[in-house]
Amino acid sequence: MSGEALDPVAALSSADLARAEAQADRSETIFLPSASLLTDAIPGVTLYARFQQGFRPGGLAVDDQRVRRFQNDRISTLESGFRMGLPGRDTIALSANIAYTDWRDIQADVTDRIGLPTTANIGDGRIYTLEGRIDARATPRLTLDGSIIYNDSRLTRQAAFIRALSYDDQSLSVPNVANLGGRLAFDYRAPLADRMNLHLAGSARYVGKSRLGVGPVLGQTQGDYVDTSLSASVTRGPVQYSLSLANLFDSDGNRFSLGTPFDLDTDYSTPLRPRTLRIGIDFAF
Repeated sequence: MSGEALDPVAALSSADLARAEAQADRSETIFLPSASLLTDAIPGVTLYARFQQGFRPGGLAVDDQRVRRFQNDRISTLESGFRMGLPGRDTIALSANIAYTDWRDIQADVTDRIGLPTTANIGDGRIYTLEGRIDARATPRLTLDGSIIYNDSRLTRQAAFIRALSYDDQSLSVPNVANLGGRLAFDYRAPLADRMNLHLAGSARYVGKSRLGVGPVLGQTQGDYVDTSLSASVTRGPVQYSLSLANLFDSDGNRFSLGTPFDLDTDYSTPLRPRTLRIGIDFAF
């Protein structure tokens, strides 16, 4: 991996330290182990455990008219759970898992002293995750589906500049990790007269709260909304007629909290798409 600053300012190129920060050449050899165990010893139930590591390479970022290095980050996840039944085939299908994630030298978006976004290592973090799903065939034509996920995330070691931004040295959550999420859905399929098939589907999805970044500038909350959808289609041979409705209740929600990096003092939000009706005709070849 190699990077350098193009056309650095005179003050930058005259300082030995600045030149060292502006150019970065290095070779890295990363060992990323993974292992898994799976057993069907209990009839109808699959138990599993899995460990895996991953990383993102480091690089260069502009900060206060200087070019700085940020290191690669590394993530390790240990997960265990079970599965019982097969969705779409069995009357009841259940699955659940618990996971622990250890994240070192987390790369995240921050702002420099003049208010521009940059990338830096904000410290180490950990995430505990609980997840469950149930899939039920209420009738041969109707399937109900529900899932839930809970995350407990914390920055266990904060970089020095992050500690200066925190309040009373409180523990901060990992950016862009929602604390809670869930989904309810149904799927109905039935044959109609004259070789036609009807398909109805609907869902409601909750996205919990998370923070865009860390500190008072990028620490705005996002999420905490419900997104809904409903669709109906009739298929006859190669032609399908469909009608779909997104955001049934025209709900408000903040999907993402950053607007423009040149005005970080204002609270921005990226709203949900408003109630949208779509009429479609699809042809299969």
